[in-house]
Order: sequence, then structure tokens, then C-alpha cells
Amino acid sequence: MMSKLTISDQIRFLRKSKGFSQEALAENAGINLRTLQRIETGNTVPRGETLRLLARALDVSVQELSEFINEQPISTEQDPGFLKLMSLSALTFWFIPFGNILIPLAFWIFKKNKINGVAELGKRIVNFQIIWSVVTYGVAVLLIFPAFFGETYIDPFLMMPVMLLFFIANTIYIIISTRKISRGQNQVYAEV
Repeated sequence: MMSKLTISDQIRFLRKSKGFSQEALAENAGINLRTLQRIETGNTVPRGETLRLLARALDVSVQELSEFINEQPISTEQDPGFLKLMSLSALTFWFIPFGNILIPLAFWIFKKNKINGVAELGKRIVNFQIIWSVVTYGVAVLLIFPAFFGETYIDPFLMMPVMLLFFIANTIYIIISTRKISRGQNQVYAEV
């Protein structure tokens, strides 16, 4: 009977059989309520860290839940060192233009189904770094663009320290997030 269920049916069935509300399961699993609702309606399929957190909260193995996904089971391999490396890889923006997006994106693409936590963390890192890049380089373009028309709203020598502050702020944020990963905290890189 169980093998004919989809992953959303299975999670809903397990949640109800344990007497959990959606809110209680989301809180116990440490995931967003909206994410759980999308999973239970079949709008999204849990992967990586989300799948692991749900399995733990429902007291079943990841393999039991991943049987209901039409792909190969997600690995339960733990590698906190890789998660820290992926986080620190965003620092490459100091040496490679847009390295803060490209390098973590490559780590995410190649390891998201192989190492626990990479799927969620990689998505958060890439999203955060895209937003940071758009804001940082957008400010630079807006400040430089009027100079092409002979107008200057801000002294270029004042703009350099402002841009440097953006870079330093991102560096500090990456280091703090990596330290949180080292301590086993899951909620790093704000979900955007």
C-alpha cells in the first residue's frame, strides 16, 4: 500500500499518524511552514537537508522517504568540511569577478545530491551572493553613470571607500556564516 504513495502523500500520512499539525512538524523539523505546505501539496519535492530534517522529525530514515521520489535516494553522507569550504568559496569575489556566485554554484551543482546539507546551503549562498552583487555593482553603476554625461554627483575617490565597505561587509558575513556552520547551526545565509 505504501509504495504507491508519492512523497507528499507519505509525508502527510506520517505527519497525521503521529498527530502533528503542519505547524508542529515544520517547527520540529526546523523548516519553513510554507515549504512544508508546498511539499504536502506536491508543488515541490524535498531534497537534501530538507528531506533529512523531515525524516528526523517524523522518526523515519531518509531512505524510507526517498523511496517515494522518482530519482535515486539522497545520500546521507555527512561532510561539514565541505559545507564550510562551499561557504568560504564565496570569498573568491576578491580575486575572480563574480566568483562569489560561480564557485559556490559549481559546488552546489556537483554535490547537491551527494552530501547532506549542500542542496539547501548552496541555494542560500548563491541567492545571497546574487543579491549582494546586484546591489553592490548596481550602486557602482548608478554612481559612475552620470559621469558619462559630464555630471558628477559623488566624487569618485569617495566612491572607492563605499565600494570597499560593501566588499568588507560581505567578507565579514561569509566568515560569520562559516563559523556558524562549524558550530552546526543550520540557519545561515538568510533565506531570500
